[in-house]
Amino acid sequence: MKLLQNILVPVDFSESSLKAVETAIFLAKAFQSQVILLHVIENDIHINSKTIQTLEHFTKNNLEELENNIKFQGITHVRTIIEKGVAFEVIISFAQRENINVIVAGAGSDSKENAYKLGTTAEKLMRKNQIPLWIVKDDDVKPIQKILCPLDFSDASKRALSNAITLSQRLNAELTILNVYKPVHYFSSRLQVDNNEENNSLRAEQEKELYDFLKSYQLQTIKHDVELVDGEPFLEILKKIKQDNFDLLLMGTTGKTGLSRLLMGSVTEKVTRELPCNFVTTKSIDITDDYIASNIKGMESIINTAKELLNQGEYDQAIEKFSMALKQYPDNIPVLLGLIKAHKIRGNNQKAKYFRSYARDIIQRIWGEEYLSKIDLD
Repeated sequence: MKLLQNILVPVDFSESSLKAVETAIFLAKAFQSQVILLHVIENDIHINSKTIQTLEHFTKNNLEELENNIKFQGITHVRTIIEKGVAFEVIISFAQRENINVIVAGAGSDSKENAYKLGTTAEKLMRKNQIPLWIVKDDDVKPIQKILCPLDFSDASKRALSNAITLSQRLNAELTILNVYKPVHYFSSRLQVDNNEENNSLRAEQEKELYDFLKSYQLQTIKHDVELVDGEPFLEILKKIKQDNFDLLLMGTTGKTGLSRLLMGSVTEKVTRELPCNFVTTKSIDITDDYIASNIKGMESIINTAKELLNQGEYDQAIEKFSMALKQYPDNIPVLLGLIKAHKIRGNNQKAKYFRSYARDIIQRIWGEEYLSKIDLD
């Protein structure tokens, strides 16, 4: 099972960023995620130290208020961070350093005339950031019921589809998978070419490729629809969104057939003005990482050290290492398995029973009852 673990929300206290906070709360409830609020104070040599101190105090108070509000809505894991620098650079650096799964950012335009236009920071994040980016438009936050995922058979669209399936499952949303066939037009003064016949043949080949592509995905677990349409890819995607009132567009932005032009490159401003829904862009990293694998990767050195101590008979030190890891990653199954084993060897069956029950609760909450038989807790 895949899930969304760490959500980063850049906050500047504008209406746009507060909409992003609302969306992060919605996602955190669905995925039991941690929400991290990040405010960046822009470096400005013209501001004196007293003004900076006042600004920092104001920022800290506002972040604390936001944190309390999020916790009041049932999100237990919340962090607030204040850093200095250029906003988009700090956001990207922090996201990479802290293993963020998704950055949820407001679109950034408060102007009614430019209601669909991205703000400077959001647009730079789209262009330069490798972490999955969820852009929140300035409408009221509402349940996500319809998701659109365009495909072009590239690695980027494979990643996008996997993420779309995960989100559809957890949010109980209907997924539409869209593939666009761009007709070809041959012209030769020496050869007679039947464009209709040629396009019908090529379209049939693409339709077969589409359904072959989808065979490896567990689509039967979600409500879904598959569509193949003719036209210019980015125009057909926009048309589909507007016609069917999708709540979320999810797509890779390094595709091979021009799909990335929808959200990247020279037409970014034009298209984002027209795009009426929230959207997620993924480049080289999934919005959802395998929970056990990501935890093992993040805690590899501590876990390996603890296991080595356990093998050497240094049980107390091993327990200390595992306990230290658990404080940082309270839902880490490999760490809990280590604690169960260490306490069992020490003869502390009560502690082993406690951590076994703890691990069961996590597995049931995150993956479901059926996964209990797949993980040995003894």
